[in-house]
Amino acid sequence: MPSRNGNPAESTSLAAYASLVPQHADELAKSAIPASVAAGQGVHSASCRGELPEWAQWIADVDGVAVFPALVYPMVQPDGSETGQVKPSRGSVIAADGRLLKYVSPGKNNNPPKLPVLRAVANPEVVLIVEGVKQALAALAWAPDSWSIYRITGIWSWLVAGDGEDIPSAPTPYLSLVQGHKVVIVPDADAATKIAVFDGATALGKACEAYGATSVKFARLPGAGKDGVDDLLARLADDAARRNMLHSWVTNAKPKPADLDMRRQASMRAQLSAERRAKATEAKKEGSDSRIPVNVGRDMLQVVLDLVDALNTRRGGVHVFHRSNELVRLRRGDGKDGPIGAMRIESLGQNCLRRELLEAVRPFTETPRGPEPAVLTNMVVDLVADHYDQLPRLSGITRSPIVLSDGTVLTAPGFHARSGMFLDLTPDVDGIAVPEHPTDTDIAEATSLIRDDLFAMDGAGGTDGWVFASEADQTHAIAGLLTPIVRQNVRKAPALLFDGLQRGVGKGECVEIIHRTAFGTPAPIQPTPTTDEEMDKRLTAKLRAGADTIVLDEVQNKDGSSRLDSNSLSAFLTSVLYEGRKLGASEILSSLNLATVFGTGNNIQIPGDMIRRVYTSRLSSERPDLETRDNFRHDLDTWVPERRGELLRACLIMIRAWYDRDQPEAPKTFGFKSFSEWQRVIGGILHLAGIRGFLSTVLEVRESADSEAVDNAEHWAWVELKFPAGTRFAASEVLAQAKADPDAPPPYGVSWDGLDGRKLSMLYGRNPRWYADIRIREDGKVHGGAKAYVVEYLPAGVAVLPSAALAPSPVPVPAGPRPAAGTAPGELIEFTDRKGFTQRVARAMPAMTGKTIAELGGSAS
Repeated sequence: MPSRNGNPAESTSLAAYASLVPQHADELAKSAIPASVAAGQGVHSASCRGELPEWAQWIADVDGVAVFPALVYPMVQPDGSETGQVKPSRGSVIAADGRLLKYVSPGKNNNPPKLPVLRAVANPEVVLIVEGVKQALAALAWAPDSWSIYRITGIWSWLVAGDGEDIPSAPTPYLSLVQGHKVVIVPDADAATKIAVFDGATALGKACEAYGATSVKFARLPGAGKDGVDDLLARLADDAARRNMLHSWVTNAKPKPADLDMRRQASMRAQLSAERRAKATEAKKEGSDSRIPVNVGRDMLQVVLDLVDALNTRRGGVHVFHRSNELVRLRRGDGKDGPIGAMRIESLGQNCLRRELLEAVRPFTETPRGPEPAVLTNMVVDLVADHYDQLPRLSGITRSPIVLSDGTVLTAPGFHARSGMFLDLTPDVDGIAVPEHPTDTDIAEATSLIRDDLFAMDGAGGTDGWVFASEADQTHAIAGLLTPIVRQNVRKAPALLFDGLQRGVGKGECVEIIHRTAFGTPAPIQPTPTTDEEMDKRLTAKLRAGADTIVLDEVQNKDGSSRLDSNSLSAFLTSVLYEGRKLGASEILSSLNLATVFGTGNNIQIPGDMIRRVYTSRLSSERPDLETRDNFRHDLDTWVPERRGELLRACLIMIRAWYDRDQPEAPKTFGFKSFSEWQRVIGGILHLAGIRGFLSTVLEVRESADSEAVDNAEHWAWVELKFPAGTRFAASEVLAQAKADPDAPPPYGVSWDGLDGRKLSMLYGRNPRWYADIRIREDGKVHGGAKAYVVEYLPAGVAVLPSAALAPSPVPVPAGPRPAAGTAPGELIEFTDRKGFTQRVARAMPAMTGKTIAELGGSAS
């Protein structure tokens, strides 16, 4: 096959590179760049100042520096403006910060190279975006004429401002040229070994999608290290082999730059962060000691105050904080107690605090010989710890952007003093742009992405999806995703229980997807503790470490009993400050509670004290192929990590819109006691977004899943069979009947073997509530002085309403004459029973007309 760029001999002959000095010609020839391609792109050697581009002529003005010969790569932007790069002689140009510059480019404000065009085709078969100056030229040489080819000089150089991944910015608007076309990005081979390259390529792919590319894929280069297209093609001696190889890379391009799972990515990012910190530490050692000198041989109080001030200046708000009446610091996790590289909170004991102090100060004492190094005694360190409140207050850590109570959206990493939160954000969500005033279109698109894509119902659009039992169950999953983002505003939040009505419905996967979306890490799922003491220790430890979430797996025991029957968990869910026992000690610790609780189980039964502290998302399906389905709209295991930034932006738009539009109230059928602010905020956000059914299943679940109510209602009904309504009986008589009836159901939470007459009588006395339309109440004494009880039914026409369904506040009485006595539809009355308990029921009295006694002039007494 004849070569479009000449025969192989002509392609590699150094004499053919007419505008290049021999060393530059040899460099291009060894990079598989033919002379014709170099000439066509204007590549040339510069031997004097006048042969350099104007923007690069400054390098020739440095005295005593041999920058020539310099290799010049002219470039043209898609709009026709000129830019380029110059490669001076090795080691000749050093930046102001001491870095050796391999390439020199125009300044940031002088048209730097962002997406230079090498070849633009009217209707390209593919748009190829190649990382590297020579790599793109090599691709141009061996690509079909039907491909458009663009160049990025570095994997992050397509950003409008900032030269590195540490300085995020907006994509170049030139990316609009990918609209309607297939795009293949060609990063260096080290995309599989360097997380910065992987992240840069991934971010470029997302930017291309945002600009309307019909598809985006990544060529996988088989080289090692920083091998690029030029290096790999140069190893092939035959022109046809080079064309075939390039075509193969593009044809077999993959959806990701490399096969790195989330755990490997997190590990690589943690390693990169550690390397950067090590370099910074080493640079600090090589430079001057920047610690603050403190004379510790003076008045002790002044010494301590100076140490506290220095610690605050050097470490406060970055590493060291105060939290729950003690000093704490932030450390990167090693994967033992959370995701690798994630921030966690550690208490500052004496030795750790001494280390932090020595990072901030240089203690010395004055002697006749001058200043001499000094040590920090234990007493001094303890006195510093006693001044904890002088350091910034840390409320918690989150790996998710958050929204403050005034609607301010925080998407920048680091400590935010106003909220007290430290945002430990990954690059994919750092600096998400959220409109200040979201439009109806913004809200609709965000809602569709979350409801119809992330939480798509099974069968929607003809594809497989989540088998939520109802629209409300889908809505509750969305509420579970939104809650952590507004968690610090609502003070208290109920637990969300994912209830699988059979195995394999995806309850655990739902928690996992919520966690990966909100926090970018796997959900920290652990078995639910079996004892209250263990639950208390678990909750305390999680809060002390700054956990965003607490995920309780398998809350239902195999014997049908519930692990949710925990006083500690009940208190935790309704506490702004949670006091728990420190692990391994008798010390009681108080911690701000900003965690969101999730639980999973099959056919969950919820104890009476817990039923009003949870809401549920039920998943159920009659499909026989439930565990083998494969027609999903998205593979969420890969789709969520790749689109996490977009998904979180959608959540933030929904939340921001609610605040921007003056926090409209959503209609509600009951008040969620203890969680009214959470109900108002989450309910309002969902209602504005058009997501329906919020909390509409709660009362039904309370009736059916309240194991205390179910068990006691069954026991009450059995007692009525033995002692018909109105018949007085003693607890001992109930026990006698139970011994004669092997099927007798005991009250909730007890067994017949563990009951005697006194205990059963106490249980009845403590529990005078109605179950359905029946209750057991005390009725004087029986022979012998024991308490008597009777079974009582509600009168016909009177219905007990759940307290949660009652109006949240009394209807105010209008000024003027008092209305006539009687009843109105839905009117409620209160009465006090013999035990002093207040009951609220629907009034059964018929409506009354006429004048009141007072209106007739009589006395009401």
